[in-house]
Amino acid sequence: MKIIPIGITILALVLLAVACAAEDEPHPTNLELIGQAVKKAADSMEITPPPGALPLLTIQAGQGSDASWLLDSVLKKHLLGLGWNIVADPGGADSSGSEQGFLLRLQIADLGLQYARSWRRYLLAGKVVERVARVSLYYELIDLTDDRVVFSSNVGSEAVDVVPASMLSTLSNPKYSFASPQLEKDQWDRYLEGGLVVAIIGVLVYLFYSNKTAS
Repeated sequence: MKIIPIGITILALVLLAVACAAEDEPHPTNLELIGQAVKKAADSMEITPPPGALPLLTIQAGQGSDASWLLDSVLKKHLLGLGWNIVADPGGADSSGSEQGFLLRLQIADLGLQYARSWRRYLLAGKVVERVARVSLYYELIDLTDDRVVFSSNVGSEAVDVVPASMLSTLSNPKYSFASPQLEKDQWDRYLEGGLVVAIIGVLVYLFYSNKTAS
């Protein structure tokens, strides 16, 4: 009869070890995961300076997301690597009056992160959550000498991973709403979590009385 409580104890310890190991794995923060998606999108924007042209570039980003500053930071690094010299916007909201160089006009359609789905890998294990960081934007390169559109396109990218639900509060950043979504809990989750609590209490009571009877 002692084999049953020993087996249950071993199973509980194994599940606990698996859960702890998952939480010990390094995971990017929500903001870092969004940055990965933005970098993928930026890397796909092959906007090299036209041959013989002065590689001066002004970036004009339309309002569309609270995370536009993150796109601006990653994109500038990418463009510098392509050979552009980034200059300040001399014309304010509309730079079409500048005499030389190029204008990169951006319009953000979507930029942020969501918790796509959640589930339990094992019955007694904690929940895991799939995070999806996404970016979608339209851009066009304009030659400011004659206001001619040299190139235009749409680009989009995603970065996806799976993390323990217990780590969401650590990985999110309340300062940025786009990086701190809410995880929706469905009705079945409430029932399952209540059932797990009852089951764990039942096992502990069983182990207590089994050990007491054996002694």
